[in-house]
Amino acid sequence: MPIISKEGQIKNGNDEIVIIANTDNPENIFALYHNTEILGIEFPSYSDGRGFTLAKRLRNLGFAGRLRAIGPLIPDQFAESIDVGFDEVEISQEQLNRQPKEQWFAALKTFSKAYQQDGHKQSIIAARWANKS
Repeated sequence: MPIISKEGQIKNGNDEIVIIANTDNPENIFALYHNTEILGIEFPSYSDGRGFTLAKRLRNLGFAGRLRAIGPLIPDQFAESIDVGFDEVEISQEQLNRQPKEQWFAALKTFSKAYQQDGHKQSIIAARWANKS
């Protein structure tokens, strides 16, 4: 399966990785796997955003390893995944054929606001409130 890194590389995934569900408890995951080199969070569908929250909570708890989003995310979600703490996204080869890496990296430049608070970008909600003044 191809992996798209935030550094702009595509590689094939054959790393040793611990994979967790996006429904797992972040405190339990951190207690068990805080020293893990690569932790993968499964996304059952692109419309299930619980993995974004789990990644952010793991980073806030102090997880310092690589975080990989695994599943059918779309390029529009790439910026958000990096903003909440993911280092890379693993998708199917079929999806990469339909949505080549150029689309993924173009999306990074397109989205200047974030959905979640406390990221590297102003949140969409904060921008809306600022525009009401």
